[in-house]
Amino acid sequence: MSEDGFHTLDVENLRLHYNRTLLCWEKNFRDHLDEISTMFDGRFIRMWDLYLSACAATFHNGIIDLHQILASKGINNDIPMVRWY
Repeated sequence: MSEDGFHTLDVENLRLHYNRTLLCWEKNFRDHLDEISTMFDGRFIRMWDLYLSACAATFHNGIIDLHQILASKGINNDIPMVRWY
């Protein structure tokens, strides 16, 4: 990025955010199994349930990470110095 004039302003690991999101998706999926089973067969339902659970586990255990990088083209001193949550 620096070769193209970009400056890194912030890097955030979203690993735990993705774990929580996947767990919410899994709960929502399970809460709607009656409706889902009218649209998809048992094989698909088992595979999708496994996929959501496995993805959540890999993020939770640090097997995979996802980083969000904030960069600016050129110098930008107007970005706040700290993140606000």
